[in-house]
Amino acid sequence: MSLRRRYHSKTQQHRGVGCTAHDWHTGGVTDSASPYAATTVAFATMHGKELLARAAFRDTLGADVIAVDELDTDQFGTFSGDIERTLTPLAAAREKTRLGMHLAGTPFALASEGSFSSPMGLLVEHHEVLMFVDATRGFELTETLVTTSPVPAATTVTTVDAALRWAAAAAFPVQGVVIRADAIVKGLASVPELTACVGELLDAGQQVLIQPDYRAHRCPSRSVVITTLAERMALRLATLCPQCQCPGFGQVGVERGLPCEYCGEPTHLVAAQIMGCAQCEFTQRVPRAEQFALAQWCDGCNP
Repeated sequence: MSLRRRYHSKTQQHRGVGCTAHDWHTGGVTDSASPYAATTVAFATMHGKELLARAAFRDTLGADVIAVDELDTDQFGTFSGDIERTLTPLAAAREKTRLGMHLAGTPFALASEGSFSSPMGLLVEHHEVLMFVDATRGFELTETLVTTSPVPAATTVTTVDAALRWAAAAAFPVQGVVIRADAIVKGLASVPELTACVGELLDAGQQVLIQPDYRAHRCPSRSVVITTLAERMALRLATLCPQCQCPGFGQVGVERGLPCEYCGEPTHLVAAQIMGCAQCEFTQRVPRAEQFALAQWCDGCNP
């Protein structure tokens, strides 16, 4: 499969200097006759992600999103660390879509890849990538969201009570947990199961690390993020290029330099969204609704 164009859209929700989709006017033309009506889109997942995209793709595009049978996405790495992740999130999502299309026999596929980190050692940053591939038209689109995970970071526990306190803060068992000791334990479904597991490991003298289970079917906050990205992707695919009518017209970049409200000098805040086509070279500049940045974001006024 040869993809002619690759376009990516990224949104940061947890940054004070960021912006959301509601800050922008929309570009392109939304066509009521969806180019994906009555098509099948394969979501390359083994953790129920197809359910998170199904409503948006059905209601907006008239497309059916299905899971792919006999697909092992764990081969690309796991959150628990029992299988190493060797690809970037973008590359992993791309490989998943290719495998999904092959197994499902459809030219349309979705895949998502998430990553979680604590760059400052406090808050957990959640970076999610959702990719859509249209092998018929020869393009891929990516929507990305960076936000803060509400789930506590992994911690080492030395008592069962400490493990239970962490689990309660994480909203277990709705939010899944993973126990890492000499072996990795997943799938615990109740407080008694967790109590017995941690107690047995501690009694055996093992060091016990408790961490969130970030798999989509065990992590409600991640499911919400994937659903949001699926809704954005569906709307983008329903938006046609004003020039060539190809679906998928959307953000391909940003222009920074929103002027300071006080001195008028450019800041590093986004001034305009650059919209583009997935096939042709047409682009469109869409100014941000706000015309000026607060002086607090100006390097000159607030060095």
